[in-house]
Parts: sequence; structure tokens; C-alpha cells
Amino acid sequence: MKLRSNGIIYAIVATLGFSIIPILAGIGISGGVSPSTMLFYRFFIAGMIFFVYCIISKREDILRTKKEFWYICVAGTIYSIQCISFFSAFRYISPSIGEIIYYCYPLFVLLLARLFLNEKITKQKIVGITLSFMGTAIVLYAPWESLEVKGIVYVITAAFISAAYMIYTKKYIAGIDSAVLTMYLCFVCSSVYFVYSMINNEFAIILEPKIIFYLSILAFWSTVVGFFAFMKAVSLLPVGRVSVISLLEPIFTIVLSYIILKTKLTWLQIIGTAVILFAVYIYNKSSNIASCDTIENS
Repeated sequence: MKLRSNGIIYAIVATLGFSIIPILAGIGISGGVSPSTMLFYRFFIAGMIFFVYCIISKREDILRTKKEFWYICVAGTIYSIQCISFFSAFRYISPSIGEIIYYCYPLFVLLLARLFLNEKITKQKIVGITLSFMGTAIVLYAPWESLEVKGIVYVITAAFISAAYMIYTKKYIAGIDSAVLTMYLCFVCSSVYFVYSMINNEFAIILEPKIIFYLSILAFWSTVVGFFAFMKAVSLLPVGRVSVISLLEPIFTIVLSYIILKTKLTWLQIIGTAVILFAVYIYNKSSNIASCDTIENS
């Protein structure tokens, strides 16, 4: 029970960390920084912070076996490709529509978790995911126009890869110390983004204090805190539950936009928020029942 509660707290903290990414990314892009360059700095800075932490805390397992090292390299590459696919979609469709489509990924998680982790599919889980998708669509409502097939393909690909990443992480690397694991993942991601930005001639050295400040927040809050909390949540909870809790992200993004950018809150967003919260409750209730059944049967 305690581990489950801790896992839910970690999942919510991770969602809070990730929710500010669109805001900071928008500020960075408006300042002329490419997404791949921002992602490089985000993960490199976070990786260095975790490296210093692991050295100071004298983690005995800071160097892993070759097998685990390659598992981490694959995981980092998968996550990097997911981010690149997600950003690429916005060249063809609006961010609001892209995010609505992207948040179908809990369905992919549910199906892949059944295939590879033997997690049960229940009616309550299906209802929860359906309601969460509807709530997200309401929160991120935008006119459905100018939809290009390329954009839809990119964002659905990103959603599927995101689900695959969660399953892979749970199956192969969730048992590794979270700080050590996150450090390696950050360095793998930063390496991928550096190569990607160099190939596309997008890499730049950031000197503007304002952009450095926002990149520092992106690195610390969204990665040191958010990414670390996400990895802890995946290690403690079924991946399906983590994916559904992550649907709180657009709600947090809207609230933070209201606080930081003074954007307006609409009744549609409030209604959508209520639907998502109810969906998370339904899904979590289903997971709790399944957990109790497992304990009784054992």
C-alpha cells in the first residue's frame, strides 16, 4: 500500500515537472533556439547534476554491467526518437490537435502491457482511458482543420513509441537505482540530440541570460525532478496507471500558463479537467481492485 501511494505521488510530481515543458519550449523557440538544441542542453545539464549527485553519494552501482548499460542506451534512444517525432508533428498540425492525438498513448500502453507484462485489461480501465481521452480533447479543444497526414503519422508514432518506452523501461531497467538510471538516460538522450542537431545544422551555443535561465529550469524541474520521479513511478506502479495519471499534464500546463503567461481559463477547460480527474479515479479504482484480487489469490 505504501509503495503504491509513493508511486502515485512520484507520478503526479513527474506530471508537474513535464507540464511546464510546452511553456519553456515556446519561450526558447521564440528566442530562436531549435528544439533539438534545447533538448540537448536540457538532458546534458540534468545528466551532469545526477553525475555529481552519484559521486557525492558514493553510489556503489554507478557503473553498471555491459548488459544493463546497453539496455539503458536502447531506452535513451527510444525516448529521444519519441521526442523528435512529437516535435516534428508540429510542423504540420497545431500543438493542440497534436497533443489531443498524442494522449491516446495510454491505450497503446494498455495493449502492450497486456502483451509483454501480463497486466489485465478490465472494463473499468477501458472506460477510464476513454473518458481521459475525451477530457483531454475538451481541455485542449481546437478546430479540426488543416490536418496533414504527415503530422498525424508523426504524432501517432510518438504516442506508440512513448508507450513502448514505458513497457521497455518496466521490463528491463526499472530495477536499476533511479538516480543512476536517470543519469545514464540523460547522457544518452543528450548525445542523440547533439548528433541530431549537428546533422540538421541546428546546434548553437546559448549565451543569452534569459534563455539560459529558462533552460536551467527545464533541466532541473522538468528533468532532474520530473524525469527522476517518472522513473520512480514506473518502478513502483503498473505502467498503465502511470500513463493515465500523466494525463493530468495538460491540466497542469493550463494552470501554469494561467499563472506564468496570464492566459485565460475557459469553462470547457474546467469541464475537461473534471472529466480527466474522474477518469483517473475510475482507472485507479480498477487497478486497486486488481491488486486486491492478486493478493487474495496468492
